[in-house]
Amino acid sequence: MKGGLAIEHDKYYALLLRYKVVMDIGIFLCTCNNTSSIDFREVKRSIGKEAEIVEVHDLLCQENGLAYIIDDIRRKELDSIIIGCTFKKRIFKELVEGMGFKGDDISLLNLREHCGWAHDEKGATEKAKRLLLAAIDRIKTRPKVESFVVDVGYDVLVIGNSPLGIRAAKNLSKLANVQLLMDSASGFTSFGDMLVHIGSVKDVKGTMGDFSVETVKGKIDPERCIICGLCENKCQKNAIQSGLVYSINNFCNECGDCIDACPTGAIDLKHKEETLKAGQILVVGDWKYPVRDGIYLCGDDPSVAVLDIISNLGKIKKRRVLSLNLENCAAGKSETVGCELCEIACPYGAITRAGDRISFDEVACRACGICSAVCPISLPQLREYPDDTIYSQIEVLLGKTKKDTSLKVLLFACSECEKTLDFVGRKRLQYPPVLPLLVSCVDSVSEAHILRAFDMGADGVLLLKCEDCLPVAGESAVKFANMTLGAFGLGERVKRIQVDADEPGTFVSAVADFVQGLSQSPIKEKKPIQLDKTAKRDVILSLVHGLSVKTGISPNFVEEDTGFPFADITISEKCTICNACMNMCPMNAILRKENKVNFIYGHCISCGLCEKACPEGALKLNKVLDFAKLSDLKEITLAESELVKCEACGKAFITRAALNRTSNLIRGSEGSDELSTEERLGLLKYCEDCRAVRALGKVLEKIK
Repeated sequence: MKGGLAIEHDKYYALLLRYKVVMDIGIFLCTCNNTSSIDFREVKRSIGKEAEIVEVHDLLCQENGLAYIIDDIRRKELDSIIIGCTFKKRIFKELVEGMGFKGDDISLLNLREHCGWAHDEKGATEKAKRLLLAAIDRIKTRPKVESFVVDVGYDVLVIGNSPLGIRAAKNLSKLANVQLLMDSASGFTSFGDMLVHIGSVKDVKGTMGDFSVETVKGKIDPERCIICGLCENKCQKNAIQSGLVYSINNFCNECGDCIDACPTGAIDLKHKEETLKAGQILVVGDWKYPVRDGIYLCGDDPSVAVLDIISNLGKIKKRRVLSLNLENCAAGKSETVGCELCEIACPYGAITRAGDRISFDEVACRACGICSAVCPISLPQLREYPDDTIYSQIEVLLGKTKKDTSLKVLLFACSECEKTLDFVGRKRLQYPPVLPLLVSCVDSVSEAHILRAFDMGADGVLLLKCEDCLPVAGESAVKFANMTLGAFGLGERVKRIQVDADEPGTFVSAVADFVQGLSQSPIKEKKPIQLDKTAKRDVILSLVHGLSVKTGISPNFVEEDTGFPFADITISEKCTICNACMNMCPMNAILRKENKVNFIYGHCISCGLCEKACPEGALKLNKVLDFAKLSDLKEITLAESELVKCEACGKAFITRAALNRTSNLIRGSEGSDELSTEERLGLLKYCEDCRAVRALGKVLEKIK
């Protein structure tokens, strides 16, 4: 080892790991010099069969402990590592990465702060076991990593008047093509070789590597200005600010004296627009536009943002974050616009529409998962956190154990919120042992995920949001889950909380108050529903039906004009059973059974395509959430018409309503030289196989 900790990269060992077929997991746990309340003997006994090796050490982060890890990895030829220690993840990550492990092969759990320093022995031990089992499950079910190349280029736009921003821009200009956008350049003495634009941002479009910044130009063109000072001397309002670049402020009364004085025609008092192109953008100051990958906001210290920009210059690899299967997407069909939920919900402009089709831009995508959460049928999926993985994690974390009568609360939290849990534990503040399930963002948690937690035995569910979470996104999932639980007499058991990361006491109070107000769930001991499908709507239908069975309650809760993707439909007597609505429905919610139109309420996602497609205007869609219909998947007949048989062969081929409608259309049309109206009406009595022969015979008779 070098320096006592670092080790040389073992190429042979890395090659061995790459071609090994059997997955062996090694688990290394630390008592932190016996300061943790976790019963590590019990933990090792419980999870020992799940791994190749489980080792417990007193000081794992010290040199002797690290040596044990190295030795066990090599002797056992481990290919995945779980380390349960402290928040000092960097030490262990550098160690195992030096031995050829990749990011997905390493799971680092802060068992000390999240369990051993935050709960009593019983709670800490049980929670530690469940977190370790969940980590094992994640390793065994991890998705294949895919990446793609983005040409970001070397053009960087720095926006703002801050001296720190100018200094950062100068540093960046050594490696990149930097432009400055400032609303005033007064007081600055040097910009180096950078191109300076005076103006303000009007809009920002595009993605990392291809940003278009629409600006309102300043009234003095810095390219034409020769900084002679004649305009400043002429101005009676002191509206012209001098410097390396001149600018005009709001004191200007547009008298035009400066225009007459300018020898180069650099002044134009009318606002003009200009579009600036950039691969990345550094903003120093206020910003009211969406933040996307490639846009960096910095306060007093732009150094971190500068390093990020430098690391992303040129061509970079980005991890593919979405898995898409849009085959049954209800966004539109036959040039008709349908569902718009994901494109409305996306806060980063990563989902766009062209006619009846939508597309996903993975460069702009920030893997928040909102699109996955709002899609009624789970078409977009986060590759790292697909529904299958989340349901599996819920099952592991909430799995039943003998003699476990304590309240179970599942805590959905993003990776940023993990720092809050670290901080609370470091302060040794005690709170109920809620079970954290880390996701990309709590806004990616859908109502189906929440309801599944209760089906698996949860007494309550908390969603911990961070400062980056949007104020509205995610609230609908909580509302729907509470409405569902309320409809079956279980009361409100779901809450979304936000705490101050610098005030750990607020987290402790919020969790304690929530748990204190809970009671044992009446259905927690019931057998969980078997999920044959994990698409969101399928899961909701299974769970709602399961709640009806488990509680014995037939719900009567109805929400009219609902904002959730559920709807009922009615069909008037004008319906000809033409199949237009059925052909447009992406969910098979509308079915034709011979001469009937049937409807399954639970399958409808309220996309509206059926209503827009109906040529007779006979179908009306009503947005309503009806739990009685949601828990019963029976087909309802909405329209029916007698079938008419062909007068030649006797085959039933058209409904009476369609025959009457077609007859009325023919009577209202102009006559034909070949066949009269009555003759054409007569042809309607024959099926498609016999009609052509009959029509040809009629025409031939006329010719003779």
